[in-house]
Amino acid sequence: MVTTQPVTQLPSALLTEASGVLLVVSSAEEVAKRIESHLRNAGHPLRAAWINDLEDLEDVLQRNPPDLVLSDQSAKQAPPDRVIELAGNLRPDMPVVVIGGQYSVENAVAALAAGAQDYASYDDLRHLRHLELVVVREFLKHHNLRDLRLTQQRLADFESRHQQLTEGTADAVAHVQEGILANANLAFTHLLGYDNPGELAGQPMIDLVAPDQQVKIKERLRAVQKGKHNGEPLELVLAGRKGQVSVKAQLILGAQDGESVIELLIRAEGGKGRPATAQNSFHGRAIFSDAMAETPAGDSKLMRTAMLLRIDAFDGLEQRIGHADAQEVTSLLAEMVHSRLGPQDQTFVFSTDELALLVIRPNYNEAEQFAEFLRKEVSGHIFAARGHEANISLTITVFPLGGQETVEQVVRQLADEARKISARGGNQVVALGATAKANQAEREEARRAAQVKKAIEENRLKLAYQSIASLEGESRGHFDLLVRMIDENGKELHASEFLPAAQRFNLMRTIDRWVVTRALAMIAKRASAKDSSVLFVKLSEDTLKDNEAFVAWLKTQLQQQSLKLDEVVFEIQEAVIQNHVRKAKALTQALSEMGAGLALDYYGLGATSAQLLDHIPANFVKFHPTFTQKFNDKDLQKRFGELVESAKQHKLKTIVSHVEDAHVMARLWQMGVNFIQGYHVQEPEVVLLTSDVASTTRG
Repeated sequence: MVTTQPVTQLPSALLTEASGVLLVVSSAEEVAKRIESHLRNAGHPLRAAWINDLEDLEDVLQRNPPDLVLSDQSAKQAPPDRVIELAGNLRPDMPVVVIGGQYSVENAVAALAAGAQDYASYDDLRHLRHLELVVVREFLKHHNLRDLRLTQQRLADFESRHQQLTEGTADAVAHVQEGILANANLAFTHLLGYDNPGELAGQPMIDLVAPDQQVKIKERLRAVQKGKHNGEPLELVLAGRKGQVSVKAQLILGAQDGESVIELLIRAEGGKGRPATAQNSFHGRAIFSDAMAETPAGDSKLMRTAMLLRIDAFDGLEQRIGHADAQEVTSLLAEMVHSRLGPQDQTFVFSTDELALLVIRPNYNEAEQFAEFLRKEVSGHIFAARGHEANISLTITVFPLGGQETVEQVVRQLADEARKISARGGNQVVALGATAKANQAEREEARRAAQVKKAIEENRLKLAYQSIASLEGESRGHFDLLVRMIDENGKELHASEFLPAAQRFNLMRTIDRWVVTRALAMIAKRASAKDSSVLFVKLSEDTLKDNEAFVAWLKTQLQQQSLKLDEVVFEIQEAVIQNHVRKAKALTQALSEMGAGLALDYYGLGATSAQLLDHIPANFVKFHPTFTQKFNDKDLQKRFGELVESAKQHKLKTIVSHVEDAHVMARLWQMGVNFIQGYHVQEPEVVLLTSDVASTTRG
């Protein structure tokens, strides 16, 4: 007898990486709901998205693929063989499992023969248990396959970068495999008097060594191959085309294409490009402070900016390569930075692992861009000390001078912030001071607005819904629609992270219309459902100001689609309506004629909130979150009770948001509130319809 074991839980990475979605292709939405309900009850936090045709499937697979596709035999507009074919063409790694109402060996064989990963039934609990096991297996397999693909890509990127560094370095590098020179860079080629690395490839290494040195190099190569080499440099004489060359080489055992390889590394004589007197041009911490305090000479329109460059994880670097080599890396960094400075810029040694700069640029933006240039260049550079190579990163704090701060305050902030950020991982540029932060905030808002505009063009906005629960037992579903944005890196951003920038740069009308269009599409998709839902859609002040154009546009959208009563309720904040009462009244009337309603959002804190209901024929009022957050405040609770009674007198439904505990919910019910929403009711989740497929979203 087989005992049932608990199913392995899905790895947390699937959830944190915006995954955990299975796409159900079926004629009936109830199939998706049944499967999702079983999986959630079994402890798997997955979302089941439902579509019913190949057009939607193609859209989903191209733009935002799920983790697994379940293809129902009943889907007449998307038969399993076509689903498998489409998935194979667009997403070759996408697992497809065929499902059906009844399980049979014939169905399983047909599914596997068509290219599916398996066949399962959703007929009863026993079959759902089998489907659960198949889903978990395929999720884990797909997750591991994605990790493998990512690792392979990173390895290829690393090897490409290493190859570029090897080819571009002044150090001579050659790789010896089983005694044969596998490849060499240009520096090694030129060292021996050759023009093309291909002329050396394939030659026995021993033939490139002077005759009296051949025994020594053979012994050393064998020792390195056996792991008995202690790392000391090897002095030898190479036989070049134009004569013999005396060198000091390091031999390092590594691997290439799965085979062991010995790297022969010959440092450039004296460190090519290193200025002999560079250290003499560096000044100390005290002189750095004095230089900042000096009155700048020359063009007063130029901005002076102080910077502190801190090497991240310097203690670990010292432990890995030793104190002497770590100090040499610091010196190499100083020389590298010094060579990038302008004629008026200055370099200062601030501490063992920190450099300070005083740079002069036309404006702060150029100074910060220079800091970012240094950070990126250092991050991509290999510093070659005598005995080791090191790749380091910098934390750079930037402070534009000319404000009210004293020199001591500037120095302290530069050092304190650099050390604090570096301890958390570093490798970033941090703006300090009021001037820098204001400038950075403005640039960040402009960048975010451009990001929003591009996301709209590329259709990377998404909708999330949050349930609005009835305290009176009403069966009809009410949902608040929330807009999300997926950035270029696939990260999901909440409205508060991008709407302020969109508002400042006049993008709100476009976003409002996008949300309305998607909401109407969702209603059309669910037209066959038994009960229609009520969708609450937010409108901005920009749309209210332009209400006539919005109404005309909405009428064109509804020419092919009529709304059921209050199927869509538009939300506008009370403070916005207070500033545009006439426009709001006209908009409410026009919406009512089209079958849509209006809700006053963030309601109740205005001095004339109650009187506003006499002018705006709304359908709902949604109270300001302050009433919930300060629920025990007696004065606020008294005002809240009065406003609830006023809403009842005007025959308006009341909604209270941000409900986080059962006690508040019970009190609201006693006070006669009609609806509540919040994390105690349900967290916002991404709308799982057609191209809106995405994972569960935490509000």
